Amino acid sequence: MEVVVSASAGMLEALLPKLAKMLTDEYKLHKGAKEGVQYIRDELESMEAALAKVAEVPPDLLDKQVKLWATKVRKMSYNIEDTIDSFMVLVDAAAGGQSGSGSSTTCCCVGAKSLLPRTYKARGDIAAEIERIKKEVEEVSKRRERYKVDSIVAAAPSASDPRLLALYEDEAKLVGIDHSREEIIKLLSMEGQGEGASEQKLRLVSIVGPGGMGKTTLANAVYQKLQGKFGCTAFVSVSLQPNMKNILSSILRQVTSKIKDDEEDNDKNKRVRRQESQKHYGNTETWSEKEIIDKIRHALEKRRYLILIDDIWDEKPWKIIKCVLAENKLGSKVIMTTRNVDVARSCCSSDKVDGIVHELQPLSDCDSEQLFYYKIFGNYGCPAELKVVSQKILEKCEGWPLGIIAIASLLANKPSQTKDQWCSVYNSISTGLENNHGVKDMRLILSLSYRDMPLQLRACLLYLSIFPEDQIIGRDDLIRRWIAEDLVRGRQDDNLYELGDKYFNELINRSMIQPTDVDAFGRAQACKVHDLVLEFITFLSAEEDFVTILNGQQPFPPQPDSIHRLSLRNSKGEHGIPQATKRLPHVRTLFVSSRANSMPPLSIFPVLRVLELEQCTRRNIRGVENLVHLRYLRLSQVYHYYYDVCIKLPEEIGNLQFLQTLDLKEARIKELPSTVVHLRQVRVLEISLRKWDKRCEERLLQCLCNLKQLEALYIFAPDYSLDFMLRVDWAPSHLRRFTVCAHQNEENASLAAFVHWLAFSPFSTLPKWINSSLSHLSNLSIVVKILLQEDILSLGCLPALCSLYLQVIEAPTKERLEITERTGGHAIAFCCLVNFRFMSRAMGLVFRPGAMKGLQRLSLTFDVAETKDVYVDFNFGLENLTSLQALDVELDCRCATTSEVQAAEDATYLNANHPTFHVSRHFTEDMRCDQVEQIHELETMRIEDV
Repeated sequence: MEVVVSASAGMLEALLPKLAKMLTDEYKLHKGAKEGVQYIRDELESMEAALAKVAEVPPDLLDKQVKLWATKVRKMSYNIEDTIDSFMVLVDAAAGGQSGSGSSTTCCCVGAKSLLPRTYKARGDIAAEIERIKKEVEEVSKRRERYKVDSIVAAAPSASDPRLLALYEDEAKLVGIDHSREEIIKLLSMEGQGEGASEQKLRLVSIVGPGGMGKTTLANAVYQKLQGKFGCTAFVSVSLQPNMKNILSSILRQVTSKIKDDEEDNDKNKRVRRQESQKHYGNTETWSEKEIIDKIRHALEKRRYLILIDDIWDEKPWKIIKCVLAENKLGSKVIMTTRNVDVARSCCSSDKVDGIVHELQPLSDCDSEQLFYYKIFGNYGCPAELKVVSQKILEKCEGWPLGIIAIASLLANKPSQTKDQWCSVYNSISTGLENNHGVKDMRLILSLSYRDMPLQLRACLLYLSIFPEDQIIGRDDLIRRWIAEDLVRGRQDDNLYELGDKYFNELINRSMIQPTDVDAFGRAQACKVHDLVLEFITFLSAEEDFVTILNGQQPFPPQPDSIHRLSLRNSKGEHGIPQATKRLPHVRTLFVSSRANSMPPLSIFPVLRVLELEQCTRRNIRGVENLVHLRYLRLSQVYHYYYDVCIKLPEEIGNLQFLQTLDLKEARIKELPSTVVHLRQVRVLEISLRKWDKRCEERLLQCLCNLKQLEALYIFAPDYSLDFMLRVDWAPSHLRRFTVCAHQNEENASLAAFVHWLAFSPFSTLPKWINSSLSHLSNLSIVVKILLQEDILSLGCLPALCSLYLQVIEAPTKERLEITERTGGHAIAFCCLVNFRFMSRAMGLVFRPGAMKGLQRLSLTFDVAETKDVYVDFNFGLENLTSLQALDVELDCRCATTSEVQAAEDATYLNANHPTFHVSRHFTEDMRCDQVEQIHELETMRIEDV
């Protein structure tokens, strides 16, 4: 029931700014209505503070009445926001399209004058609605007093922590632990790390991974094996809401009770004094934290110690614990576990320790099988008839120990082990597992991560339950959806996309989503949700109507008014909404991922904000122009070899004055309607048109000139030239990302100098207009047929370029192009470049001393044989990249010999910084033999013949 509190508080946070806006002169409310809005706002603001307090309490400790009150607040908030939004849309349209968020005005397709009479009536209607809402708010406020919501205080959870069992598991029963344990021990001992003297420095290994990955189990296994080698040891668990005085007292008791005699410390009097000291240390209740820290430091000062700090959630506890760690240079060790990558990195970056982050990997397929079968059958075998379905279940678990144990315990409790029962459990993964102790433990451990999140981040995570399992979710698409749903909120001057980007990264760092499509610069372009994490958030979302899923298995909800986000994913083509349903009045997001004929009429969704239709047809989008609340629209089609169906957008599409994202890149659009020019709130425009002609060019340019809020533009037209776009200064001041996939010719062109992100494909050579005049360009992705030395100079002159993706189709000359310290003048070349990815058939670049001084990440992709043929050697000058931290190399090995591939690989190892290195060999089956190898083969054949 915890989700209801999070959802309620989140709803109020989005609603309060709108109520404040309603009080401005822009909406011309009557005096009585204004007073009503002010009263409602004040009461809801107070409720928000109470809900934030309640959200800190574990759900099992909340009174049922408090939960019911929070549910009432959530439902009331949805209704109030829908009422206000409808009024704002009408008033803004009549006023010329001033957006509800304060953005620039729009000229609606419907004449503003024709809307004025409706606004007069709307002001009368809204006054009556405000009076009704005021009474409802008064009643909810009275309930709050009756239920004594404000007296709620956080307390310790009543349930036992299931992780406690990991500390007492029989080591013989631990699966897959040996290799990981030895790896951690090696990191602690710094074997093979170089100078032996550095071994005496305090060494910290931070084990990081999602909840239930086995961090505590692994850390405890290491601790148990090593503790006999240390004079002092301590094991403490920090937890989500730590009592630091208790934790410090525990460390003190452990390190003083385990002090051992050194070879030089066998004096009886010293032992007596130590016993007295230990007795004195036991009474710490009246001590301050500083006194306890001083005592611990004194106890550790001259002893080699091992301390395990389990389950750290943020940096604050570490900063305190770090104070007790005496720097005695005796080779002491610290092990730490955390779920948060940022916390692990921060702790390891301390000057006091020699730290390293160890990201815990999932179990191997073999270990997963052993753990799964042992938990069910008590041995490592499996009946033949269950083998196939067991493999499918394990694929869902993806090596996650907690998930494997949870599902194994569910199956083990079945009265008989049949294939049908196992298939039923498999089909319920990610949509709703049965409740048993294993599944409850899994949800409890995940709920700890959930409770550690800020309220806005919780809502963003729950939103992911709208997507089907195994869906790859694009970063940009997801952030734009969050914004459209008001899940990302900031101050008036905040960039919401940048804030949403931080949320995305935070979910990755907290191990709640898995990064995918990681580019050469280390940035995840997409994510996916582990099936068992998806099961958890689906469970939470369904519990309080955050997301409703109709996939042919669940019945339609008995209360349609409770549906707020709807995901239709029935492969049989039946959407599951009864035909008698005339309205779903509170649905804000509709995601249809099933077949085209499973689409209900759009007319039943009057307040829809987010709409995504996969496999859409002309019939699906009928009425889309009437969805005046729409902020995000994405249409896509599945390409069919035998026929090519185009979608015709309605001419009245310009009615969607609040639309922020129009994503048509995966839909074949016949033409852009003329009214697209009225969509002046659009920030993201992605289009793929069937054909281009003069009329289309003029309409597109007119559209682009009017879209003053445009931030990102994507145009797909591989068979047409779009040079007409580069001849006109159309680019709006907010444009940051510009991607074109089209046939380009070599005419000179100008482009607005404030564009931050450009992507073009392909050009014959680097266009002349890519030069130092693009003073804000920070990201460039471009494909050229031939690269010249002068092109290198032009790229080096870009003053703000941070990331460069450069693909060259042909090797330009027999001489490598030089990347030097300076441009043709005296300026530093590539002065801001941090990330560089270069792809070419032949590696035709060489880095001279001083080149790319700030470069941190480099990715190279080239053909080994062609590089050898064109340039003779593999002298790339990588040793001259003085700031390099990560190097990724992909080698095309076709027609290359083993020695050539090895030489190419060796050439990339020369950097003195010893950057993180990753090499991939492709097409190794098409390599040819060296002359030495051929002689060896002939000798072998001759010997065999003899």
